[in-house]
Amino acid sequence: MTTENQPVTAAREKLPGEKLILPGTTIGGEVGTFFVDFVLWNWQRNSSQSLNGLVDTGSTYTQAPASILEDLGVERTETVRLRLADGSRTEQSLGWVVVELQGRLRAVNILFGPEGSSILLGALTLEECGFAADVFNKQLIPADVLQ
Repeated sequence: MTTENQPVTAAREKLPGEKLILPGTTIGGEVGTFFVDFVLWNWQRNSSQSLNGLVDTGSTYTQAPASILEDLGVERTETVRLRLADGSRTEQSLGWVVVELQGRLRAVNILFGPEGSSILLGALTLEECGFAADVFNKQLIPADVLQ
């Protein structure tokens, strides 16, 4: 029985030998080695596009070619400076979408990629949706979301 001054917690103890798996992390290998299906929705959720993207926990943001985002009616909200894998810097526009990933709907930032650019599912989207990347089995797995 709890009283007003005692917090109610639903946390369970970590079992001996159990590893904590944090959202957005990579387990068992290199980043960017498998693809998953997901759906992008515009902010009003009246237009969507089914996509297949490279899971890339080395990328901060999810990215889709600008033409896909423009067709959905996604608005550019700001420009961000990015450092690319080769060490160079660039600037890209950022907007808001709703991503549907394995039954989970979350509002996330997305980069307007150059035409012909890869569709990437970045670490922030995986974190927001509560998944880690199991590259050994080429799948997303539910992660331990911390409060």
